[in-house]
Amino acid sequence: MQTVWTKDYNEYNLPKVKEDTKTPILIIGGGIAGLMCAYNLMREKKEFILVEGEKLARGVSAYTTAQVSVAHGKLYEEIKKKHSHRLALEYYESQLEGLSIIRNIIKSEKINCDYKEESTIIHADKDKNLLSIIKQYELLKNYENINLLKSNKKPMKYRLGIEFSNQFIFNPIKYMNGIIDLLIKNKEKIYENSRVIKIKKRENLYEVLINNDYYIYAEKIIMACQYPIKNPDNLYFTKIYKSKSYAVSFKSKLKLSANYVSLDAPYIYIRSYDKDTLIIGGYDHFTGVNTKNQNYYNQLTQKIFELDKNAIIGYKWFAEDCIPIDSMPYVGVYSRMNPNIILVTGFQKWGFTNSHIAAKNVINILNNVHHNDLYKTHRWALFRDLKSTIRMMNHSLNGLIFSKIFIKSDNIKKININSGKAMKYKNKNILVYRESKNKYIFLKNKCTHMGCSLIWNDIDKVWESKCHGSIFDKYGKVIYGPATKDLETLYI
Repeated sequence: MQTVWTKDYNEYNLPKVKEDTKTPILIIGGGIAGLMCAYNLMREKKEFILVEGEKLARGVSAYTTAQVSVAHGKLYEEIKKKHSHRLALEYYESQLEGLSIIRNIIKSEKINCDYKEESTIIHADKDKNLLSIIKQYELLKNYENINLLKSNKKPMKYRLGIEFSNQFIFNPIKYMNGIIDLLIKNKEKIYENSRVIKIKKRENLYEVLINNDYYIYAEKIIMACQYPIKNPDNLYFTKIYKSKSYAVSFKSKLKLSANYVSLDAPYIYIRSYDKDTLIIGGYDHFTGVNTKNQNYYNQLTQKIFELDKNAIIGYKWFAEDCIPIDSMPYVGVYSRMNPNIILVTGFQKWGFTNSHIAAKNVINILNNVHHNDLYKTHRWALFRDLKSTIRMMNHSLNGLIFSKIFIKSDNIKKININSGKAMKYKNKNILVYRESKNKYIFLKNKCTHMGCSLIWNDIDKVWESKCHGSIFDKYGKVIYGPATKDLETLYI
């Protein structure tokens, strides 16, 4: 899947793990969170290994729109409601620190990543969201660089908004390329195409199986692979859900004076990419739900033509985010059973600021020094948002039980070419992808994470887990975890 950033990828062609080895610290994940943990460990002169299942910087971090901002939609209001006024402000201050850390790294390491200072404006027109604007302004108004405003001018008209000034945009791939270059220059041990299949505790070490071939024995693990892959310890799968969002780039003569985030459904956000290209995104929804094949790219395109009827459409892509039901990330000890695994997850849609704060905390945890426990993993989360908890339970029951019981038989010849369907066929619950007129791919309808059923997404041409958000390509290969293994191929 191509994005507007694709042309800026560097092909590092780093080795894969080809032998059993041992390390004091193993980082799992080569996105922005894993790379920042590696960068901080490098600066601390600590020995480590980083493994990435695919290519570095090609996962979730590559599908962002890269608005590096503290304007996090309704999030501060949500944190205040679910936790407290104090924690909402602490979260805001942590995001300010995250911005500062990124700025300092770009400056000190001289990373050329198209950095540009811009304001971000969250705005609304609907009455209930105007109230959210007012509540968040009242919560944050004592901080600098926050203004309440309205706009009657095209292209971005809105009844009320909050401007967060001194934010910025940049090219996320160029930034991550800069970090990777530094790690390679310092001869750090980094491996691509080295997927973690299984983690097993062995006395004082963790035995980590890579690609079903080799083992890495680690004293400590930093799990920075977006979604926890060790279950059911600490029941993270009941506390985090996956959300998909969509983005489209387009060429336009339209000039924006800021980045914009709408609180009105369907939650549209828009930013500049370069002097003649913009990015629009939105239409968030649970991964694995039946969207009735709504083409959200077309709906975003309609929004684009409302802004500029002469716009030229470019790339289209989707991203997946981890959403904690209590609205706070998880950074800390994985569980009481696994105190030597440090978890980094749940950044929602704000991965860049949060990943830098997380990496700082990870180092402090490893050094056994005081760290910010704002994102502590040992917290009661399930009933801070009862609606989300019930919705997650319904998804799990559907994926684990009901969709398996009530699956219907069908004729595979009714499936369109380049399309798929979950169905009962020859008394088996299977997934069928029709590649051509007479060629079908049969897969077991069982996610390799926790056994949930899957659903076909005919727009993105992928299989999606109904429970915990794993996504597989049409042939069953893992695209997004928490699944670590490909779907089982059947020969019928």
